[in-house]
Amino acid sequence: MVGLADAVGVGLASVLLPALALVAVAARYSGKPGVRGFVVAVVGLGCWSLATGVRVLVHAPALRFGTAVGQLVFTNVTILGWALLVVEFVHRRRIRLASKRVAAVLAVPVCTVGLALTNDWHHLMYAAGTHVTAQGYLQFEFGPWYPIHTVYLLSVSVGAAATLIREVPGSSGILRRQVTLLFGGWLVATVAVFDFFLEQVGAWPFPPYVDVTPVGFLLGSALWGLALFRHGLFELVPIGRRTAVETMPDAVLTADRDGRIVDANPAARALLDGNPVRQSVSAVFADHPNLLEHYRNGEDGTTAIQFLDDGAVKHFAATTTPITERGTRTGTVIVLRDVTALKSREQELDLHRQVHSRIVRHNIRNELTIIRGSAEEIVRANEGQTAEFARTILERSDELVGTSEKARQIMRIIETDSETLTLNACCLVETIADAMQAKHPDARIETTHPDSAWVTAHEDLDAALENLVGNAIVHNEGTPRVEISVERRDDTVEITVADDGPGIPEHEVAVLDQLEETALDHSSGAGLWLVNWVVMKSDGTLEFDVSERGTTVTLRLQAATVQEE
Repeated sequence: MVGLADAVGVGLASVLLPALALVAVAARYSGKPGVRGFVVAVVGLGCWSLATGVRVLVHAPALRFGTAVGQLVFTNVTILGWALLVVEFVHRRRIRLASKRVAAVLAVPVCTVGLALTNDWHHLMYAAGTHVTAQGYLQFEFGPWYPIHTVYLLSVSVGAAATLIREVPGSSGILRRQVTLLFGGWLVATVAVFDFFLEQVGAWPFPPYVDVTPVGFLLGSALWGLALFRHGLFELVPIGRRTAVETMPDAVLTADRDGRIVDANPAARALLDGNPVRQSVSAVFADHPNLLEHYRNGEDGTTAIQFLDDGAVKHFAATTTPITERGTRTGTVIVLRDVTALKSREQELDLHRQVHSRIVRHNIRNELTIIRGSAEEIVRANEGQTAEFARTILERSDELVGTSEKARQIMRIIETDSETLTLNACCLVETIADAMQAKHPDARIETTHPDSAWVTAHEDLDAALENLVGNAIVHNEGTPRVEISVERRDDTVEITVADDGPGIPEHEVAVLDQLEETALDHSSGAGLWLVNWVVMKSDGTLEFDVSERGTTVTLRLQAATVQEE
């Protein structure tokens, strides 16, 4: 007949089964950091439970002592596996097991197992007073080595747990859930182990064969299983926060809710010529009131600050980001990014723009005015081929003046903040069509549009449309025909300019798509660049359709809602 003790023994031993299931799943990720430690720890937990169950089921004193030694061996296996799991998980890399450091860690466990197996010769693990009780259960009395072994295992176990829990403050999302579940599994299993000590001092309220340690292992393994199955413990391995922050070139400081700096990475310590930890944010950044204003207001913000480094001024973009928990500000992260090279480049570009503007606006324009005036005199004083040459000079001079004006307009659009207006595209199209018809009376310009179609666009939209219509006319050697249409489509308004000319060359459109000119691909004029920048500043899109019948250019702009009277 099966007694209660036998049923308990079978139940305790059966904890090995879910442990093996976890090992089978974890084996799929072999080669990833932490998998070896996970497998070793779970195997240790399962075999420890198996030894506990067998110890209840067998009755021979020698076999029971053998299972006790088995428990001791798998205790060491479990703790060492746990430590290996944590080290590889935190550092995100597999450690080399064949090293002097690992050998030193294994010294005490190896001695413990050896002394347990040879205990009858020296009684250093279990004292000679260890005996079988009247109920047939072992009553242990410990030798001098047992406390050393216990303190060692507790130190390794708790040390690994402390290393893991250090990841929590700087973690979030999937990483924080993984850390929490690993730590929770360890905590449940560790608490369960203490029933052994309660049993030895006589404070155990249950029969001697009841051992709740495997039950704790089962619950702890369930939490680890949740980390493995639900949160991708080895499938989704985030980059370690500490490794990332410690190696990044930006200076990173963390302040607590009281305004004291509690963490600073090596880049921050190097920049501040020392360790700012425990100092107040106000003291460290006393010379940077703009940064302190963002910090004290508890707002996200970036401000420019400068530091002296070996007598040279370095420029930094200082960003403050509050840390909040449940709506309460618990700290602030301050990141200082070195933008000295960028600042220097901006100054160089600004100087270049000034020189370019002066040359285009004054020197070239003045010289072209003189050239044009001279060409006009030649036309008036001559006839025939000489006059034709002079007229060509006049045309090219006018084109260059127009190009310089467009280039200057483009620079103004790029450099200034976007100013958008609410415009009636239909009225704008009619105005431009009338103006271009008056300028080019031989062209056929037609418009199609509803009564109104309001758009939000850059203030130079009229200049962009004038360029499109003008290009369609001047590049057509026959009788130009241009159709301008406006159509409302949901939240956008489409303005289309279609012509029957030779079409825009493909490389001209490619230049606009790439937003850069190269030696092989370049635009022949500034007009299309002007159109492109106006559309970009209007948060719109520009589309070209070139075929044998001509070119169709479509501007898609954001529709605006206007209450018309």
